[in-house]
Amino acid sequence: MNDSTRILALALGLFTLFGAASAQADDDTPYAEIDAFDREWGVSVYGTGHAGSYTAGGLGGRLRWAPFDTNIPLELEVYLEATVVDWAGEGFRHDYPNGLNLVFPVRLDRNFRLRPYVGFCDILSFVEPSQADAPRADDVLIGVHGGLGAEWAVHPMFSLFVDAQANFYAGHDRASEGWTGGVDEEFTFFWNGQLNLGMQFHLGR
Repeated sequence: MNDSTRILALALGLFTLFGAASAQADDDTPYAEIDAFDREWGVSVYGTGHAGSYTAGGLGGRLRWAPFDTNIPLELEVYLEATVVDWAGEGFRHDYPNGLNLVFPVRLDRNFRLRPYVGFCDILSFVEPSQADAPRADDVLIGVHGGLGAEWAVHPMFSLFVDAQANFYAGHDRASEGWTGGVDEEFTFFWNGQLNLGMQFHLGR
């Protein structure tokens, strides 16, 4: 069996596994009557604020996937945020945090649950210098995070949520002052607390 055949067999096996898990919902149940938290997919939009080593605010979006039935409390999320940072130097700093969450939902009621989660993340951070030809001070920060969310389903397909999250990053100190700017060579560490408030659209069976 060559490598391409092995990869195809693995992909088919995973597809069969996830397809079987998704089929656990009763096909006779009307789509509109399936609870929001029992649906396989979710798409969220939210406002976010960060405070700590720096302060920032902006908007975010994430895609949720629950590959198993509700007896296995694990969900996967990918997310992307766009934030404007309160930058001490000259110029304009805008960051794009993105990453992966492993969510372990705890359902307290049909329409209410807690969402403990941990994850890995990075930040694509850009500093636009105040002078057009001045050196840039861009960087990529790598980190981990953990948080706790609370989510309330207001409809079989919609929910509202709030998340409190702690972030820890490794990156470089930077400076941008008029015609000068640069990125330090040594790693340093940053942290912040984050608060998200948003709405999630649930779909799938």
